[in-house]
Amino acid sequence: MVVFIRSQVPVSTSVKSLVKGFVLTQRTDCKSPRTTEYYESNLRRFLWYAEQQKWPDDVCQITEWDIREFLAYTGSEGNRWGLSGNGSESSRPKATYCTVHHYYCVLKAFFNWCVREGFIPESPLAKIKLKAPRLNVVQPYSSQDILRLIEVCDHDCKNNARLLGSRNKAIILMFLDTGLRASELANIKLDEIESERGWIKVKGKGAKERVVRIGATAQKALWRYLVYREKSKCETLWITEEGRPMKVAGIQAMLMRLKERAGLTAKGNCHRFRHTFALHFLRKDRNPFNLQYLLGHSDLRMVRHYVSTLGMEDALKAHECASPADSLDLR
Repeated sequence: MVVFIRSQVPVSTSVKSLVKGFVLTQRTDCKSPRTTEYYESNLRRFLWYAEQQKWPDDVCQITEWDIREFLAYTGSEGNRWGLSGNGSESSRPKATYCTVHHYYCVLKAFFNWCVREGFIPESPLAKIKLKAPRLNVVQPYSSQDILRLIEVCDHDCKNNARLLGSRNKAIILMFLDTGLRASELANIKLDEIESERGWIKVKGKGAKERVVRIGATAQKALWRYLVYREKSKCETLWITEEGRPMKVAGIQAMLMRLKERAGLTAKGNCHRFRHTFALHFLRKDRNPFNLQYLLGHSDLRMVRHYVSTLGMEDALKAHECASPADSLDLR
């Protein structure tokens, strides 16, 4: 008796259609809209590169060396993805290793999904190993930086821009007092604020909810802003001059304009307030678990980085009194 065994040959499947399926899976798995958009935008750029290189639209024909070529392009080329005009600024300079690693993680997740779904026998990234990027030393805003930003906001309030001036001041103080991510701050609704205690309900990564708090100074700034926006029926807390909800890009652009007007030249954006809050909080409360909750981190990895940075600052400060060379009194 002869038994014929059918070989398992992968069926040709369009990479573009699989990307659509993968993104749909993220949505149906209840991933946050921001996480889904992150996967989609990165994979869209991968597809753009594949089209430029005239790769066949067949997932079975994507090789390890195709992926290496794509990652090399991401890390070495300026003016990537064929973008031009407004919105392309982040793609003009060469990407950092951290950015390359982000693309690596997205592709790894996508091709591992393709394996699990039975579209390919093995991921083309199986033999590609990129180490996680090292975290840089955290650079917070100084108190002087923040006071100069608030000065500009107060100037606007006194010169017939009360809504914008009060709004921008409240945003800065809320960033400073909570360490919220820009997306978390942008999505706050009016009914998620408990004014009497200064409590605010926010939705973090993975649609996880937590409650944060603002102190009396930020509460006063928020109250003043709400006085000037009271006629708006928009349910989102932060609005534009036209009464529309402020998006993350709008908040980032606003901060960059404020920095320019305040004469601040140091790098950093909204996320730098998160670093500022974390280091200040740890100086007052050395409990890393409290900080982990307030920042919405799923583990202590980033909190340990803040602790390490704080330890570095304390050690350098102590060195001012303990310098062996200075103790020789040679000056």
